[in-house]
Amino acid sequence: MSKVLDMVAPDVIDYCANEECGAEIYFGQPVTKIGNELVCSGKCLIKKLGAVTVIAGREVSAE
Repeated sequence: MSKVLDMVAPDVIDYCANEECGAEIYFGQPVTKIGNELVCSGKCLIKKLGAVTVIAGREVSAE
């Protein structure tokens, strides 16, 4: 039997909730869930949450 016939196309079930990414999320893919939304990676999770990296004790005051 041909290997091509054995291949199954993965099912896209959603898209990354990070608007800057929007990557396809496939059935069985490890993802992070935020409420009812899915993000495809840790990088997208950080972006979606609005978190930033700072140096402790040196961050700029928002005053």
